[in-house]
Amino acid sequence: MYALDGIRVTDLTTMIAGPFCSTLLADMGADVIKVESLDGDPWRYVGGPFLATNRGKRGIAMDLRKEEGREIFHKLVATSDILVENARFGVWHRLGLDYESLSKIKPDLIYVSVLGHGSTGPYSTRPGYDPLLQARSGQMVGQGGLGKTPVFHKVAINDYAAPMLGAFGAMLALFVRTKTGKGQHVETSLTNASMALQCHEFIDYAGFERKFRGDTDLKGFRATYRIYETERGWLFLFCINEEQWRNLCHTLGLENLLSDSRFKAPQKREENDQALVSILSETFRQKPASEWLRLLEEVRVPCAPQKDIEELLKDPHFLQNELVVDHDHPEFGRTRQVGIGPRLSETPGRIWRPAPRLGEHTDQILGELGYSPEEISELRQKRVIAGRV
Repeated sequence: MYALDGIRVTDLTTMIAGPFCSTLLADMGADVIKVESLDGDPWRYVGGPFLATNRGKRGIAMDLRKEEGREIFHKLVATSDILVENARFGVWHRLGLDYESLSKIKPDLIYVSVLGHGSTGPYSTRPGYDPLLQARSGQMVGQGGLGKTPVFHKVAINDYAAPMLGAFGAMLALFVRTKTGKGQHVETSLTNASMALQCHEFIDYAGFERKFRGDTDLKGFRATYRIYETERGWLFLFCINEEQWRNLCHTLGLENLLSDSRFKAPQKREENDQALVSILSETFRQKPASEWLRLLEEVRVPCAPQKDIEELLKDPHFLQNELVVDHDHPEFGRTRQVGIGPRLSETPGRIWRPAPRLGEHTDQILGELGYSPEEISELRQKRVIAGRV
């Protein structure tokens, strides 16, 4: 048994934010059917990223601009529990594929919109891409520092946080449906995600002092909470209490700092932070990161090495916990990618299949919807559908 056994999801998404939402549902056992245009999801042609955000799905390709295509889509929606979409607000209204229209076909449908800016407000019709939200939400300024050069985040943080909110919303709506029998429209956006990721930054009240700690070369917030270069490699030090501070000094051979008036108390260390950074920097350069990590871990001072993706793909902890897994792909062979995040003891998820090739399951899905082989062939000749025969 899987958590979402028997749940069908119509996936009307492209790029990252929408597809990742439905992938999270597929991982938990939902039958996710990815609906693409005859040209396919533009993200399909970037290679690896498409595989990561579309695994576990079946694929059908159809032209929704044609009446026959919309007829197929309506039949698919009638068999679905959830629909996920991430088009710019208003696109599906023009084709009659918005929530109000489709809920007449399927009253208990849960319609999930993962938008750029939401359906209301002055930004609702503007493009919503992760870098634009990084800029608009203050993330780049926050990372770079007030009055300094903004810093771009390489990881598309909003593109991945928004679909997590969308999947969470879908599950809440599914739970409500078990009690009411009714569907509903679930909406989230990259804007919502950009705010949620910075919730601590938006606290405000009388007398609150906001600290702008960003920097274009930010290595941490203080001497005992930052990155250090060693003789070979880098490590991050996370020393946050007095016991750890004492253990750090003993391990580094810097016992004299314990009696140094500049560093005796947390407040004094903060006042003399740059002096402490200089001392620790010089000390850490005397041994390789691997040696410092071993010594610091022995005395329970939190620290971590700097690793790249190639190292993580082979990391024994990640492999043992199935945070990195292998599966077979018909074009790329044995493929390694990130495993499934939520760990359910009784109903664990699984990677059901690799990301579908364009229209890979078109004939299979149409057969399930009651179309005969002759009807499917005619639809293909009319260019209503496409896909592998």
